[in-house]
Amino acid sequence: MKNILIFFLLVLFLMPQIVVAESSGLFSKIKLNDLLVSSVYGSMTPYISTSDSGITTINWLEPSDSGYAIKFAKYNNTWDEHKIVAQGNNWFINWADFPSLIHMNDDNYAAHWLIKSSSDRYAYDTQASISKDGGDTWSKPIIVNQDGTPTEHGFASLYRDGDNLGLIYLDGRKMINEMTADPNDTGMTLRATSINLETNIISEQLIDGLVCECCQTNIAKSSQGPIGIYRNRTEDEIRDIYITKKINGKWMPGKLLHKDDWNISGCPVNGPSIHADINNVTVGWFTAANDNPVIKLTKSSDHGNTFSTPYEIGLNSAVGHINITVDRNDNTWMIWHKKISNGAVALMLSMLEDKTNQLSEMIIDETGNIPRYSVPQITNHNDEIIMAWTIKVNSETSGRGRNTQTSIKSASFKINQF
Repeated sequence: MKNILIFFLLVLFLMPQIVVAESSGLFSKIKLNDLLVSSVYGSMTPYISTSDSGITTINWLEPSDSGYAIKFAKYNNTWDEHKIVAQGNNWFINWADFPSLIHMNDDNYAAHWLIKSSSDRYAYDTQASISKDGGDTWSKPIIVNQDGTPTEHGFASLYRDGDNLGLIYLDGRKMINEMTADPNDTGMTLRATSINLETNIISEQLIDGLVCECCQTNIAKSSQGPIGIYRNRTEDEIRDIYITKKINGKWMPGKLLHKDDWNISGCPVNGPSIHADINNVTVGWFTAANDNPVIKLTKSSDHGNTFSTPYEIGLNSAVGHINITVDRNDNTWMIWHKKISNGAVALMLSMLEDKTNQLSEMIIDETGNIPRYSVPQITNHNDEIIMAWTIKVNSETSGRGRNTQTSIKSASFKINQF
């Protein structure tokens, strides 16, 4: 009898915490302030970042006379002057794999984007560039991956690595090998690179030799250093979220964050999101293990060494593509996609209150004009939640990585009432 009781209590402890959202009350106080990013049709894939020093930036892709351009702006109650990072006509343009930009320190900024390396559909390299004058001018770009193979190199996450630029990214150099029964021979890898301010590569490292092929990576920094998250892949096609830390200059082998046991033979194009502050770490991700699509959220108070039993959000209605941020009261804010009719998705905003575990949510957009594989953005800037996302302004599309017409929307609201 005692053993049965112990087993029962253990099962209860390990069960996910399902939280049910309310759409009224707390969120009725939210008044969205529209922010203009770009009025150019065809603009897409916004990316928002807030640096250690509190500078928030947005970057996006915009059509130009020579193909596409990366533009960015800093936030100062609105999106400030637009600046051009780079432009070109040989870029890889995709919903799921897109450029990013971060503020490093002082006037130093870093950005990455993707260029085609051959005519093969998914043959492209990751390029990085650094600005030392607040984004007015940019260095000659360097190719992050040095293998020279016409394979996929992308889904990069940038971070400040001391006085250098650090990246983790997906590297498909083994995909050029002849196919065998062992996915390790041809599978995607996770690698890390550090680049100094003169855009010289100063270190490279293999972190994981077999990972999911096209799920976004993400990075955050606790007071102990960088923490990376990604979707792993096993030989048995289990694709769960893993976590890795950089300790004493080296990235540690990835470890399972939570055992979902999602068995899926192909990439779900659905990466995780992480936020860290001093010793607290929060991770959100999507899984559809056992045909139960859901967003999960877990927290750590010891720099990501141990995590809580996950909360479940949007059970059987979530599509994923989650991004998270955390406010000064340790409440977690999430922007994500929810399934609606005819295969379309709604854009949702949710908040998990730290003290009560109460979940509140509101619909940002349910028009059906949210691209299904796009990745909405969210950050906390001085107690102001800022969001950005892509919308379709023309319903005609031509595949996962192409569209005929898009536009970018951005909005914010103050959270001091929460």
